[in-house]
Amino acid sequence: MSDHTQPGWLVTEPYRDVDHGVIKSGKEAQVNLVERIGDDGRSCLIARKRYLPRHVTHKGQLEALGVQRASTFRHDVQYREGRQFRKSRDRRAIERMSTYGKRLLQDRWTGTEHEVMLRLWQQGVSVPYPIAFADDVFDLEYVGSWEMAAPQLSAARLSSDELADAFDQLIVGLRGITAAGIAHGDLSAYNLLWWESTLWFIDFPQSIDIAANLQGLDFLHRDVLNICAWFEHRGLDVDAEERFAELLSFL
Repeated sequence: MSDHTQPGWLVTEPYRDVDHGVIKSGKEAQVNLVERIGDDGRSCLIARKRYLPRHVTHKGQLEALGVQRASTFRHDVQYREGRQFRKSRDRRAIERMSTYGKRLLQDRWTGTEHEVMLRLWQQGVSVPYPIAFADDVFDLEYVGSWEMAAPQLSAARLSSDELADAFDQLIVGLRGITAAGIAHGDLSAYNLLWWESTLWFIDFPQSIDIAANLQGLDFLHRDVLNICAWFEHRGLDVDAEERFAELLSFL
């Protein structure tokens, strides 16, 4: 699926899914490895991302959903700026943080990640192909093998040449993301994967529309500073401010 041709049978033709367990559990979501098998015997591995409930209402709720812990992310109002709810009823529900309002926010985060990743994938940015989403579940391309999932960049063992190559790929990816008017919003070595000499960008639920969000450039700046600091700490000579200034020309 990484050749940027749409694997239509994953969505449009009959299939069954076999869950092979948890790959990763983080503060926002749990990711499971799923084998999708078509009626004709074709199969592939996909990653199933289940967004964790932000408010647990009763004991055993997480276990019933098949997840391991609740989300700890609370301060998402600055990320939501620019994501408008058209109906006044919906806006009031969000302001009151009613049960319905919380559901709206959960759905908005899921839909936003799918929409942004599809947009970036279509423009050739190295992101996993976003297959489909519904409610709190998001299916996307799995990066890895049967033996292991692609490691986060933070855990990958890179030679000096690979580190430099990863940084070059980072800048190419950031140019594409910025040109699409998007800031990742939480970019770090934990939201990048390294697999078979390719850098992958992941985790976009908190992505920012730079033009619509008053803090859009601040988020982009923070992303660049954070990830450049990681590369600098590992011995690469990079100028974060210069890279940020360069990205502005792609807006």
